[in-house]
Amino acid sequence: MGQITRLDAVNQMLLSAGESLVADLENNSGVDTELAEFILDQTSQDYQLRGLANNRFVKKFRLTTAGEIVLPEDTMAAELTSNHTDTDGNVIIGIDRQLRLFNITDNTLDWKKDTDYHVEIIFNLPWLDLSTPSQRAILATAQRQYQLIVQGDDISDRYLGEVEALHRARGRASDINDRRRTVFSSGSNIMQQALNRVSGVNNDPSRFRYWRGKRS
Repeated sequence: MGQITRLDAVNQMLLSAGESLVADLENNSGVDTELAEFILDQTSQDYQLRGLANNRFVKKFRLTTAGEIVLPEDTMAAELTSNHTDTDGNVIIGIDRQLRLFNITDNTLDWKKDTDYHVEIIFNLPWLDLSTPSQRAILATAQRQYQLIVQGDDISDRYLGEVEALHRARGRASDINDRRRTVFSSGSNIMQQALNRVSGVNNDPSRFRYWRGKRS
């Protein structure tokens, strides 16, 4: 759970445009507040669409009768990751459409029964469920956009642009850390084979060789 409340985020956006802070987001807090919330929501969706460590997962679906595969609420994007072919041998491609998995290859929403379908889903996390680094990265972009729309000051935009770059880098670094992925544990099969290649009786097969040449 992130430490930045939605109220604090909106107030920082208002402050970046030289506007007064608000005590809450209810009770007709004003048009400016509604605009700030809208920009914050859109920026959050854009940021999350690339897929974060805690908003992307693979779910298995298995139908007992032929029909539609219904995706979870707040799904922003989905893609079929398991391998399936149609009667002509074409690879089936499945994506999200109206919270249903759509078969692009056969142009249908219907799927076969008694088949395991593995679907990678990216869903929209509520603001408070985002990590603090992700919240700060989203907020930095939202502040800049709000200031440009409301005030349009070039000097403020340059300053907010530098802040945005800093927090987006921190947000990405935090997400990579959450994934626990490095060049040694991810990447293509070819990269993994190269990293883990061994030869000779003196080499420990449990260790990779850091691109050293073979010994005779």
